[in-house]
Amino acid sequence: MIQSEMRRRAPNPAIPGTRRDRTGSTLLLRKAHAAINERWSRLTKDVVAAFDRIPVYALNDTGPQVAYGITPAILDIVLLEIAAALDRWVQNGKEPKELFWWNPFVEQSSQLGALQSVTNLSNLSVAFAASRSFDQVIRSEPYLTRVALARMKSYEHWTGLRAEGQSRLAGIIGRAVADGLNPKAVRTLIVEGLGVTRSKAAQYAQTDITDTLRQARWAEAEAAQSQFGLKIGMLWTSALLPTTRTTHATRNGRVYSTDEVRTFYGRDGNRYNCHCGQTECLLDVGGKPILTDGLMQKMKAELSTWESSRDADK
Repeated sequence: MIQSEMRRRAPNPAIPGTRRDRTGSTLLLRKAHAAINERWSRLTKDVVAAFDRIPVYALNDTGPQVAYGITPAILDIVLLEIAAALDRWVQNGKEPKELFWWNPFVEQSSQLGALQSVTNLSNLSVAFAASRSFDQVIRSEPYLTRVALARMKSYEHWTGLRAEGQSRLAGIIGRAVADGLNPKAVRTLIVEGLGVTRSKAAQYAQTDITDTLRQARWAEAEAAQSQFGLKIGMLWTSALLPTTRTTHATRNGRVYSTDEVRTFYGRDGNRYNCHCGQTECLLDVGGKPILTDGLMQKMKAELSTWESSRDADK
């Protein structure tokens, strides 16, 4: 019955977003980047304020060298304030009592992936639409377990970034004080050092949000197969950006199993900075994707255009 339903409707999957936003996560990514920019701006102010607590004695009014009135007690205070600032803006919430600040982004990306899957699968299958809802999915134990594991993974990353930031700042301030570097130059070095961690934070945000979203979709595809007997493949849609890796772009329009997709993302750093998406599509009894010729030709044309553009730039 399910197979006859698929043959009768011959539906195309609902691909979210646009060609430049295959995961449909642009708005969430913008929100995440805005949060990162705000947090790092406040972090920079706090770290510079901590550095300014060190007394400075100019050796001459016009020269670049100064003497710092550093003592073990002052150094301890400065380092403790920097550590507290990193805790506040990188690792935790603004206050100790608050939850980990990145948790909402983990939850929203997981929910977005689940919603995309439920909406798409409901359009593909009447049986699925009649039996499974988005609300049921996000209340299910497997879903809640996935979110908890994603939170742990993210917390580990931000904790590591916080430690890296503290090490970099301690090195910058320690060398500057020892060399008697002018405070204005030190503040510039502090801003540059924090800019490095901010760039890493932005890169991670893109990777984590899209990776969490994709994993939610894979899980829902597998649940639909096991619970409803649907034969499902994952239609690969590449963003085909100028920065898209060839190994990602050439998958555009091809259909893979969830295991094949997981294997791909588990090697060669493929999950990092990837804007590709995977959308559930139905398979016939022989395992062939049920997609219209129009959709397949469109995706072939997209890839051809991208390849031509790359050749022209060489």
